[in-house]
Amino acid sequence: MFFRYLLVFLLSSFCLSVNAKDDNYSLNGLIYKAFNYHPSIKSSTSLLSSAEKSLESAKWQYFPTPNISISQVKASTADLSYLGDDKVIRLGLNQILWAGGRIDAGMEKAQAQLSIRKSISRVVKRNLAFNVIRFYSAWYGSHLKREAFSESKQEYESLQKRIERRIEQGLSSGSDLLLVSSRLLQVSANLNSAITKHQEALLQLEELVGESLNTDLLIENISTNYVIDGVKKVLLNQALEIDPKLKELSGKVKESRSTYKQAKSSLSPQLNLRVERQWGNHNIVNADTENRIFLELSSSFGAGLSAFSKIERARLEERSILLDLETQNKKTITEFENDWLSYQSLSKQNKLLESALLASQKIQQSWYRQFLAGRKQWQDVMNSIREVAQLKSQIADMTAGSLSVSWRLAIRIKGADAI
Repeated sequence: MFFRYLLVFLLSSFCLSVNAKDDNYSLNGLIYKAFNYHPSIKSSTSLLSSAEKSLESAKWQYFPTPNISISQVKASTADLSYLGDDKVIRLGLNQILWAGGRIDAGMEKAQAQLSIRKSISRVVKRNLAFNVIRFYSAWYGSHLKREAFSESKQEYESLQKRIERRIEQGLSSGSDLLLVSSRLLQVSANLNSAITKHQEALLQLEELVGESLNTDLLIENISTNYVIDGVKKVLLNQALEIDPKLKELSGKVKESRSTYKQAKSSLSPQLNLRVERQWGNHNIVNADTENRIFLELSSSFGAGLSAFSKIERARLEERSILLDLETQNKKTITEFENDWLSYQSLSKQNKLLESALLASQKIQQSWYRQFLAGRKQWQDVMNSIREVAQLKSQIADMTAGSLSVSWRLAIRIKGADAI
């Protein structure tokens, strides 16, 4: 009994391993392949690391600045300025006590720049995912068209042989053969166009993921529409909340505000505390070690009225970015609305076309039987075959478009990393 269960388990495991799908060749898998390979992702990651280092540098501005100086002099005995030790060593720490908000503004700016880099990285990922979806949909649509036209070509070839036999038997005229030959040439041209587009889309996909793709595995792992559940208004709010372009512009607003604070802080003096220890003295021979504490107040307003110009420039930049943010918000809403309408429309059109296809296929079969019985013309049979092929081609376009828009909506709502 035990061995029988063991055998069943091993056979089941084998069947599962044979029939298991390779998720690397699904649309989701291809998107992550592109994320792991594409140079644009690596570039944005490097810029993000640079922003992190800038933030780390901004944090260090709160700490004291160490300094050391060593002065070695060789002067004549007549030089009254250097009658003491030849070498003087100073070791000190300089701590900013107040700078009019300049350090805080620098910290805020570094944080805003890091937020901007993160958002840019997400924008790059989203655009890359959109490209993968676009070319995958083009590949899928051309694959469906290739199947449709290939099947139609086989039907025409079969009918061509049948009409040749009917001509030999004196049941059909030569014009019937010319008609089927003409239609065969047309469908062959459509098939060749579909094959070309199929290959072009596959090449574009391979360029995005950085490797050659197995067409058979792509066909075995064809992805379906991404199911979008939820109320439109709620989904739109989610899309606005996570939109990386909006987050990027929001970060730029914060950056411009911190730039304004930095410019404004230059009008305020800076208060420093400096402690110092000195070994040696150029004026005293064998001088004792000295400890000193300095409280320094200094200011640097810049040339002329340049500080006021910088403040005004920062205000204008912030106003410009706020307008860009408003424009992008409207653009995001429009893009979501367009995708949502397309998603709803394509789903309905697909169902209607599939119903029309079923009806046309029944008509095709019926007319062919009626032709053999002498109740339909050969041209009617040809037209029915062409109508079926055209419907299949339309369904291929609708299916690919529906797949594309559903996945694009999913990325807008959830983000490129969450699908």
